[in-house]
Amino acid sequence: MKKSLLAIAIAILLTSCSPTLKVKQLDAKTGKLPTETTLTQSEILVKKNINLKEYNQFLFVKKSGLNMEKYETYILGTLKNIGGFQKYYIQSELEQYVIQNGLTDKVTSISDNIGLLNLSKNVGKFLICESNVEYKGGYDFSFEYKVINPTNAEILLHIKHNAFNWGGLDRPLFNPVFNEYIDWLKENQNQQ
Repeated sequence: MKKSLLAIAIAILLTSCSPTLKVKQLDAKTGKLPTETTLTQSEILVKKNINLKEYNQFLFVKKSGLNMEKYETYILGTLKNIGGFQKYYIQSELEQYVIQNGLTDKVTSISDNIGLLNLSKNVGKFLICESNVEYKGGYDFSFEYKVINPTNAEILLHIKHNAFNWGGLDRPLFNPVFNEYIDWLKENQNQQ
């Protein structure tokens, strides 16, 4: 009996602490993702304006941190769901794009700022998204999210948010950051 209760308690603990990482539809009324958390001003490290119409050709979703593979599909799916860009590329897809378009002599790498600058010189303006999830110990996690302009390596949006994970990471950790990103997209779609 004690073993059964222990097994049930462990199962509950493991399932309550695991991230759900399911791409959600935006709320029809608010245009945002569900969350009870609002970011503080101190968590928004950089927020600059840009004429997004000039850069909406594609968003390169770059691998940034360690162990990001388990979050890559979720982050990419959420960004596609949010919209704002004509196309979205992960590293392997962007490398394939460079090869298929005969740009390998001009763009030797898409992993560094110089290579991405060369790519923008050859294909036009686009933006880069870098993100990182860090386990801080216990139930604490941190999500860092950046949007970068490769033409000058300028960080346009930089958010670092900490959250406590009890029932999944979506609502407390990811969604508040993505909602701030949604606001930033809306603010910059009509910039001149």
